[in-house]
Amino acid sequence: MIPGSKEGHNLRRWILAVWLLAVGGYLFMPLASTEALATTIYSYIDEQGMPVITDNFDTIPERYRARVKTTEQISTAPQSTSTVGSINERLSHFGSQLRTMVSGAAPNISGLSPSQSEILTYAGLAAIVLLVAMNLSKGPFIRLLALWCLIMVGLATPILMYVSNDGPMDVMKNKASQIEKKHQDRVQQIP
Repeated sequence: MIPGSKEGHNLRRWILAVWLLAVGGYLFMPLASTEALATTIYSYIDEQGMPVITDNFDTIPERYRARVKTTEQISTAPQSTSTVGSINERLSHFGSQLRTMVSGAAPNISGLSPSQSEILTYAGLAAIVLLVAMNLSKGPFIRLLALWCLIMVGLATPILMYVSNDGPMDVMKNKASQIEKKHQDRVQQIP
């Protein structure tokens, strides 16, 4: 098969179509299934005569537990009914799985906190992938998109490093809270 031939082009189209179907199926399959969810609702009237409704029995004070009315609510819709909410939930779950999978892959860079080392490592890997995509792509749209993403990575990396755990912003917050605590101690010592 010749890389520039019509057969190679059709093969790339099929691979792209299968990949898009797999990703789309992963994201939209939970929307097709509905399952019955039951929730127990507890209600009682407090001392002021106000009705109190909760779904957690443990939050009800002991003195009201004898007067509690229980109601079962059955919902056939999933808890997150919006399409955007479901997709966001799936993507955040996928992101957390990916983070736990590669959490130990980033090396510790001296002078940086572990979270800063991860940010810098992943930004560097993303930059390499984007540069390769930019140089190997023949289409101007892909090159422009890769350049735009590379610029965004370049702008976001210092910001993420600044606000990361044990980053400069975190250090300044800790110093400010220590100064505030010393100030409060001095105020309390004044008669």
